[in-house]
Amino acid sequence: MFEGKHHPRKAVGHKNIFFDTLVHDTGGLQLLIKNQTSKQVLMGLDDPYPLGEMESAQQSSYPGKILDLAIERNIITEDERDAIWEDNVIQWLCGNDEAAKQRLINRILS
Repeated sequence: MFEGKHHPRKAVGHKNIFFDTLVHDTGGLQLLIKNQTSKQVLMGLDDPYPLGEMESAQQSSYPGKILDLAIERNIITEDERDAIWEDNVIQWLCGNDEAAKQRLINRILS
């Protein structure tokens, strides 16, 4: 019945598949990074709705709080946080097209 099919984990590990940080807590983020590495994780912005950023007192959420909490809990490093915010997003948008990456960076910085 499933002849010629592949296990889903093979597809999920593909370099062009990325995951959003909307996992609702640092435990979920830790599991995601353990299974997929931080290189496949993107910072999802649901601004102005702090979805997945609700681990502390009401109204104390902000975009990226889950990553700050993950650093405090030694789940990710500051370099991994920076990549999740920037490098991984650029990789997701541009793939291996270095010219497209540079154009995007120039556009953002201008």
